[in-house]
Amino acid sequence: MPGAAEREGRLSVEDRTGLDSYEFGGADFIRVDTAVCAGCDTRPCLYVCPAKVYKEDGARNLVYNPEGCMELGACVIVCRHIGKGAITWSYPDGGKGISYHYG
Repeated sequence: MPGAAEREGRLSVEDRTGLDSYEFGGADFIRVDTAVCAGCDTRPCLYVCPAKVYKEDGARNLVYNPEGCMELGACVIVCRHIGKGAITWSYPDGGKGISYHYG
């Protein structure tokens, strides 16, 4: 049975972001200094990124996949102020990156 949001035509955040498209460019627009990151206890990038670009592997090493980045830049801000400053981020080259298709 559909929930109230579905009956009213509202989509969840996950459903809305699933409509977005992403064109990956050639250059890395997200770079992480993994040596600096290894010494970070707070790892705020894991919690602030809605696209879940940043994750930990089984050995607690940070791994990241820039494909799907929503280009908020929040990862850089929290890394600089709460973390260790290991993330460098810029917009993708030449109009590449995310295209929003909802609302």
